[in-house]
Amino acid sequence: MINSSFQDVGVNPDAAARNLMQRAHNQDGVPEILIGVFFLAVAGLMWLQVAFKPRSFEYLASVVGLILLIGPLGVLLPWLIRKFRRRYLIERVGYVEPKPANRKRLAVVLGVALVVGAAAVFGAWRGAFPPASWVLAGTGIFFGAIMAIAGRLPRFIVGGLVWAVVGCVAGLSRLSFAEGFTLVYGVTGLLSLISGCVVLLLFMRRRDEAGA
Repeated sequence: MINSSFQDVGVNPDAAARNLMQRAHNQDGVPEILIGVFFLAVAGLMWLQVAFKPRSFEYLASVVGLILLIGPLGVLLPWLIRKFRRRYLIERVGYVEPKPANRKRLAVVLGVALVVGAAAVFGAWRGAFPPASWVLAGTGIFFGAIMAIAGRLPRFIVGGLVWAVVGCVAGLSRLSFAEGFTLVYGVTGLLSLISGCVVLLLFMRRRDEAGA
């Protein structure tokens, strides 16, 4: 009956189901909170490279911290989201868990990231790395577009625009890589954290009012 009704109005049932699942995934703000904390941690580690000289203990700690943080936490983030929801949300308000991540899409994203990382290392080794302004602006525009397209909600579109604008501002300001990425990840991380907390509070309030 559901499939036939979708077909009657010319809507693809699979696309409609994916859209509903995406909205369910983003309705409580938990992904934004954890991503915001992650970005702020990256910004803090990048700041160490701005505040301290190369080869200092703090600078080396920043490099090691970024290596240990970005890869493992990026992979563990979906698991952390599920654990947080099961521990603090599902028993209290109920929740429809999102479908598992698309492994093919994840493999493509990781493959692109590895290729870009390898190209960056090779470019730096050859002394032909693009100017910091290009990289900062390109990073802001690229990830801002991904955020807007993947989120498909007004707050993600606004966040994507902010990310793109901050990246372009950092690029035009002729900041170094460390300074620029500290600014980009700091602003976007803070924005994501605040947005996620507001969405979570509103979500909990609506659930409490519905259960009253």
